[in-house]
Parts: sequence; C-alpha cells; structure tokens
Amino acid sequence: MEKRKLIVSYDREADVAYLSFGDPKPSTTEEVNEYVLVRRDPETREIRGLTITNFSDYFRINKEMKLEIPEP
Repeated sequence: MEKRKLIVSYDREADVAYLSFGDPKPSTTEEVNEYVLVRRDPETREIRGLTITNFSDYFRINKEMKLEIPEP
C-alpha cells in the first residue's frame, strides 16, 4: 500500500486551514460550500487538498468535518 502524507497548516490571522495530500502542487480550485474549497490536479482531477475558510466558524457551527465532494 502506498503511503501518502497529509500536511495540515493553519493561518490564525486569516482563520484558514489548509490540508494537502502530499506536497503542495499547482491545482485547480472548486468551491464545495461557503467554507470549503477543494484543490484538484488539473489533469487527473485527483483531490490534492482542501482549504477551509473561516475555520473557527465552520467548526463552531458544524462540530465536525463531514463533506460530500462531487465527482469531477
């Protein structure tokens, strides 16, 4: 089984969390909802990461991260 790393970072000043599957690479971005953006490989459409804006509000309102990400 191939191991993949998950990189998580948080910008407190902007209140934005970044989750990257593997090292960050150029990606296209799609909005899932008012808080979540999905980053995809522009050729394969594989998910490379997520960006969560207004991170504090997102978790105060939702209490967990449960997403349905539409297929490309």
